[in-house]
Amino acid sequence: MNEGKNRDAEDGHFMTHDSVEEHLAELSTLVAEAEALGIDIWPETKPVRPWARYALASFMIIMMLSWVSKILFRFATV
Repeated sequence: MNEGKNRDAEDGHFMTHDSVEEHLAELSTLVAEAEALGIDIWPETKPVRPWARYALASFMIIMMLSWVSKILFRFATV
């Protein structure tokens, strides 16, 4: 494999950079083009929503109660 070559996934050609400065210059032109097209490449972070954590916790509680009730019914005489 060739050292210093990056595979461009979009159009399949190889990009070679002799220095970090050339790579940064190319990235800055890509960022400028994206901003000129109105693409926000660094969107704001989304607010934290704990609903997934609450849903998982309630599911785990229901499962544990189910297992405990199965175990207790083995010893109960009705």
